[in-house]
Amino acid sequence: MIRIILLLAGAVLVFTQHYIHPLPVQLQVTSFLCGIILLGIPHGAADLLVATQNSTAGKKSFSPVKFFIKYLGRLILFAALFWFFPLAANFLFIIFAAYHFGETDLHHFKTNSIAGISFVISYGLVVLGVILLNHFDEVKPLFMQFEAGVKYESFIDHIGLYRYTILSVVAILFFASSFFYFSVNSNNDQQGKFLVQFAVILFILYNLPMIVGFTFYFVLWHSVLSLRNIVKYLRKDGLFSTIVISKQLAFYSLLAIAGIGLFGLTGFMFISNNAMMVYVFLGLAVLTAPHMEVMHEMYVSMRNRSRTK
Repeated sequence: MIRIILLLAGAVLVFTQHYIHPLPVQLQVTSFLCGIILLGIPHGAADLLVATQNSTAGKKSFSPVKFFIKYLGRLILFAALFWFFPLAANFLFIIFAAYHFGETDLHHFKTNSIAGISFVISYGLVVLGVILLNHFDEVKPLFMQFEAGVKYESFIDHIGLYRYTILSVVAILFFASSFFYFSVNSNNDQQGKFLVQFAVILFILYNLPMIVGFTFYFVLWHSVLSLRNIVKYLRKDGLFSTIVISKQLAFYSLLAIAGIGLFGLTGFMFISNNAMMVYVFLGLAVLTAPHMEVMHEMYVSMRNRSRTK
């Protein structure tokens, strides 16, 4: 039911954008930032609780100190990768984000196999491709906020020139991996529902400006569904109460927001809309690697539970 509501919200955004009045840029940016604060960051703020539950489900010991050392170590490593090797880091981030988006949307499928992994990654790549490549004229100015963007401008221009070719290749990869996945999982009765839902998502993303499309997918769709899955997972065995989960989300959300804000103060985050969006995107990119690992373990545990029922 919640997916239908979210898709209807996306359809309303498309109708408003095309038939009532285009959303002003300032409203787009404000909605994006508010969404990140209210839903985007909180959906990753429960990683400590999720990791604790993962260890409990796997009957392993858990140390919060070791978890934070490992978590922050990966965060710093990924930040350093962005600093010293920005081109490689961006490609790595695209793959990580594609897998994370795909695994969240497709967590009810059997995705632990090679067929499942290719299905998940290609799904996420199509989503990111429609958001970024289809609106590349809006994306390029964000890259140009950094010295690395200026340095690799010719490469960025080549991506813009061949964006629809790249998107076509990604789409072919998705159709091939989907066919392969469903051919080896022919007893899956969710194919039709999934394909209709995915088609509606792509229609919405295609017809919205880049920032509104990303806000719809990441904030309204991905973050809401992730939070629902996280709360359901944490409350499954009664290990965490609603109050504990809420406090955890609030505390670590504030820490993440403060961290991004302080990081932004050391640069030029607050000089323009583009600069603010770039720093927020960068903060999300750095957090993706450690967050994705925690969430992957959660979804593996959820799939294992469903098989044992």
